[in-house]
Amino acid sequence: MKNYIRNGWKVLFNYLITLVIFVIFIYVFMSITQDQFNKWLPLYCILLFAFLFILLYTDMKGLAVKEKKPQYDLHPYPLKGLVYGAVGTAPIAVIVAVASLIHLQDAVIQHIKHVAINTFLGPMYFLIRWLDETPAGYVLAVLLLPVIAMLGYLAGYYGLNIMDRIKKKKPEQEKKFTKSPWNPSNANGKGIGKKKNKVKKPSGGQ
Repeated sequence: MKNYIRNGWKVLFNYLITLVIFVIFIYVFMSITQDQFNKWLPLYCILLFAFLFILLYTDMKGLAVKEKKPQYDLHPYPLKGLVYGAVGTAPIAVIVAVASLIHLQDAVIQHIKHVAINTFLGPMYFLIRWLDETPAGYVLAVLLLPVIAMLGYLAGYYGLNIMDRIKKKKPEQEKKFTKSPWNPSNANGKGIGKKKNKVKKPSGGQ
């Protein structure tokens, strides 16, 4: 159980790092976009989500590779990453669920609470926005974390390397070398370029 909690904390920690970066740089993004902030906000969220994906995916992949080593005796299985992701996402899900169920009488405070929830799920807000901030959007946003953890662990468990496959290029075919006709080893060029020695006939009966 300790192993699940410890590695679930890794999932949560990666998310918290991304969230801190999201909050810090969103003010810079606001100053750049100004009146167009609301329009370009999903793009900013996608960029941070990509960072979170790489961070969490790499961490879970490395964890799977480690757990597969016999000396650790950690009993890995393909969907273990999904369990780690669920454990790490549970605090996030609880906070969002409790905050959503609390209804405040003051409209201004209620709006602030709504913005706080969206900020808390900032790296996944592009999905929430795409689904018009419906309850399904918030649920799917939270579920993205266990899915990423699962994909990373599966990649490490089965030894998959997506980046290598993307970067892999087809080997170029070697061009057939055509020998020069003047090459002595060329069968068709034998004798070419060589002077034939003429045999002089003896003159005058000599």
